[in-house]
Amino acid sequence: MAAEMKQGLIIGAAPWKNGAFLKPYLEKGHWTVFCADGGYANACAAGLEPDFLIGDWDSGDRPELDVPCVTLPVEKDMTDLQAAMDQALSMGISRLLLCGCTGGRLDHTASNLLLLEWLADRGGDGMIVDEDNEVRLLSPGTFQIEDEPHYHYLSLVPLDRRVSGVTLKGMKYPLQQAELVRGDTLSVSNEPGHQMMEITISHGRALLIRSQREEKI
Repeated sequence: MAAEMKQGLIIGAAPWKNGAFLKPYLEKGHWTVFCADGGYANACAAGLEPDFLIGDWDSGDRPELDVPCVTLPVEKDMTDLQAAMDQALSMGISRLLLCGCTGGRLDHTASNLLLLEWLADRGGDGMIVDEDNEVRLLSPGTFQIEDEPHYHYLSLVPLDRRVSGVTLKGMKYPLQQAELVRGDTLSVSNEPGHQMMEITISHGRALLIRSQREEKI
């Protein structure tokens, strides 16, 4: 039996209400919590205790906690969030859930989405979540996507100029061996058709974005 990948929750500084959207994800196994700079405030709002702190503390004073902490220079070659991801990888934690990293500054949001590629190139597996969205990177292969938690929309956004051999099953709008072109919107705003869906990609990489999560009352 293969060893289970260690899991890390990377919390960035983009503000949120209370982090309740994380609950269905954190129920699955143990998570080591990394707070990137102002992400500590988000952790507090969500009732999460950090296991590791890292940042240049330009979003506030360094928290006085008895946990490992790395202080970064303000002038550096990577963001606090990427530094937290790099730290997790150095600790053998390769399955990362990123939050507090969308909204606000568009340059940070766009860069953070592309960090999923950076992570995959280093053998990691990542996902970005916020109150309304879930984002993951798909490389060539076949993937089973469960509609849990439920999101109303499901879109594929090509990262390469062309993503070919795309087959979608179990969705409202299926595709068979289609080619997606970066900049076109053919694969935007699909919807789940079944509890379990299947995506196959032959060549290229794409972001799978599930949006408008359905809140359970």
